[in-house]
Amino acid sequence: MKSDSQIQPKEWKDKPDRTYTIATKPGLKFDIETITVSAGMKVKIIFNNNDDMLHNLVITKPGTADNVGILATKMGLSGERLNYIPKTSDILYHTRILQPKESDAIYFTAPSVPGDYMYICTYPGHFMVMRGVLKVTK
Repeated sequence: MKSDSQIQPKEWKDKPDRTYTIATKPGLKFDIETITVSAGMKVKIIFNNNDDMLHNLVITKPGTADNVGILATKMGLSGERLNYIPKTSDILYHTRILQPKESDAIYFTAPSVPGDYMYICTYPGHFMVMRGVLKVTK
């Protein structure tokens, strides 16, 4: 089942203001490590898992990425079934967990508060190195 952020909002009569495609690269990395958007911009992110292991893309509130990653690691055996998305208000948007060669898309309106919003992979152990920054400007 898709979450609300995985379906383009009906009120977006047109396409998103900006679309980014992010993929994986060797060494537990995203191929784009910084995205800059304006506050309130309509954004679509397509996430392609080019790797041979499971990954997701999770956008977090500023300063919370490490805690979100730790919470995901503590999910234990139920983690994969729940896409390694812990129940916390520190997660703003996320893809599902992707098998190798799968892709997913998320749609969201960029936060109204400028700042650096980290995006991470919350598959256990990945969040420490697999990260990027969604820079929100005025």
